[in-house]
Amino acid sequence: IWRMSQCALALLCVFCFGGFHQFSPGKQLRGGGCVSANSQRAYMGLLPRRRGSRTGYALQRSGSRCLMGRAAGVDSGEWTMKFSTFNVLCPPYKRMPNVGGRESEYPEVYNSRLRRITDLLSSIRSDVVCLQEYWIKSAEVTEMYRQALDGSLSGYRLLGLKRTEHWSQRDDGLAFLVGPRVKVLDVQEILFQDCGDRVALLMFITVDRQPVIVINTHLLFPHSKYSTDIRLREVRKMLCFLDTYTKDTSLEDVPVVIGGDFNGSPSGKVGSYMRSQDFKLCCGDSSCWISHKSHRDNELPCDLIWLLNPSKRSNFSPQDWKDGVFSEISDVLRHRNLTLSQSFKEFFDQDSNDFVSPDEFRRALRELGFHGEGKPHLLDCEIDALLESADIDHNGKLDYKEFIDRFWMATEDKSLMVGLGSPMDSSDIQFLRGNETTTILEAATPQSIIDAIELEKDDGTDIEAVATEFYPKEIEHGVWPRTYDLSDHGLLSTTFRLVGS
Repeated sequence: IWRMSQCALALLCVFCFGGFHQFSPGKQLRGGGCVSANSQRAYMGLLPRRRGSRTGYALQRSGSRCLMGRAAGVDSGEWTMKFSTFNVLCPPYKRMPNVGGRESEYPEVYNSRLRRITDLLSSIRSDVVCLQEYWIKSAEVTEMYRQALDGSLSGYRLLGLKRTEHWSQRDDGLAFLVGPRVKVLDVQEILFQDCGDRVALLMFITVDRQPVIVINTHLLFPHSKYSTDIRLREVRKMLCFLDTYTKDTSLEDVPVVIGGDFNGSPSGKVGSYMRSQDFKLCCGDSSCWISHKSHRDNELPCDLIWLLNPSKRSNFSPQDWKDGVFSEISDVLRHRNLTLSQSFKEFFDQDSNDFVSPDEFRRALRELGFHGEGKPHLLDCEIDALLESADIDHNGKLDYKEFIDRFWMATEDKSLMVGLGSPMDSSDIQFLRGNETTTILEAATPQSIIDAIELEKDDGTDIEAVATEFYPKEIEHGVWPRTYDLSDHGLLSTTFRLVGS
């Protein structure tokens, strides 16, 4: 009866809403951050619970039905999950060199291309597809996907999240395409609140009762030499959110798969940081394949799928993004041959009253190059979060001790701080760490959600990537086909199975 009622309600939702769910950026958090308007939003309000038990889903290795396009070497009787990522190139961003303008000016052109994309997505039959640059503002495109959900993509659902608009108007966002084997238990918006207006979308799901956390993201495009630093901030925000979320919900024994357009090679700073946090790249040797041809004709592997397993979390302790920014500031000061003591007295405390006010802090960051287009730009809400993390007595300004201690705490290698000042004593460092609880992205989870998604488990269940498929096939060998015009990105699909199955 419970399953029949679930199915009936799901059918009613599909009939009423066409299977499409759009999330918009939500409320401002203390500290300059933001999560969803309803921080923990259960998918369609359905959080399955068993009568007489607090348990949501127990870990079981149930067999799965055979998927179309199953990877070679995978037994059809074992548990698998097929996970894909695809930047579909939003029509307002697609250049039309032969006729001029952007593709959004030619409806017959983008309609034809997007229909071919939905045909491709229906043919690969992935359980989860991460879409980037989904044209979320277009009612016409949404209607096209509605029709596909009623036809070739029957049984799938689409969940979308629009980008923020701090810097300029944005037409696109992220979307999850979720297959019929997937049960969505929770959805989280992660808003980076930065100059790139980038976001991430997290889902806690089960695939044939096997729990998995999946994240879809699209990081900043490399517009300038500072873009890597901003992308590194974005990844730190995302992983800190994930860390808090899994601890609040007791989901640390659940595998995590992250897919998306990272706008950079896996061998770069962002990829190195992901590996330092125990994430494993699932796409094979990145020196062999490509996934993107930019408008500058650069070809690189930037569409990535990462896996973090429960048994491999020994190094998973993401650095607070604010610590990273304070480290960036200290590097700039060092290059200017300024100690922290000199910086406080001569550069930050401009009215010489022994305090750094919010206005003085902002003015100093602008002069150091942390403001403006083409620079490692910080939004006002990010600067507010930096100040709040250092303002221990909450009086709205920084004294000398707070200023020095905050930079010391942010630097992982204390040898780099030689000549830049030192804290008063070690107890102050511990005090700062123990009281720095404000983050720009904070997963404040209601107890009712925690109870509903709590799992009965003794040990974590790892999954492993057994095969990755590339579309078009030529990109696996580093060749971009001249005739390929679906997007300026290829589609990557990784099939996972349980370890030891």
